[in-house]
Amino acid sequence: MKPDFNNEDSLEEDTPKKKPKGLLIAFVLCFMFSVAASSGITFFLMKSSEQDQNVDKGNKQDALLISFQESITRQDIKLKIMKDQNDVLQLYLRHSSATALKNILINQEQNIQAYLKVMKLAMKDLSDIVPRTTDWNNEYQYQLDLAQKGSLKREDLLKLLKTGEPNEKIQTRNE
Repeated sequence: MKPDFNNEDSLEEDTPKKKPKGLLIAFVLCFMFSVAASSGITFFLMKSSEQDQNVDKGNKQDALLISFQESITRQDIKLKIMKDQNDVLQLYLRHSSATALKNILINQEQNIQAYLKVMKLAMKDLSDIVPRTTDWNNEYQYQLDLAQKGSLKREDLLKLLKTGEPNEKIQTRNE
């Protein structure tokens, strides 16, 4: 058989056409692989740096949280000390000289009122014994009533003074 050069030419013509397609497909596949590899590596590196940042943020947040807890503990201690000091000051105010002076003045007013009551009764008895002393008795009874009312007002004002002692109403409610 005779070699058919036309056939070889046709084979040679087909082969160069297949090579550029195969080469082109290989080039595209290689390009896609390199893009995918570089994208994957970039994604992995970015993700690990984000995790490092998150870990750093987490460490900072933990340190900040510990700092806040220590600060709250210190503030609680300070509040407890202040509360204890407040209790001592309230006790001091309850037993201060102002309270004692107030109580002395109230007792004096009550004694004055008792004296005025006795004086009124004595003057009434005296006016019953001595004839024609009704006008004199009425005048002095009026003066004694005014003195007694003034004493009652002073006692009420003294009771309204705030000298640090707890109110009696609050104490009776608590008991």
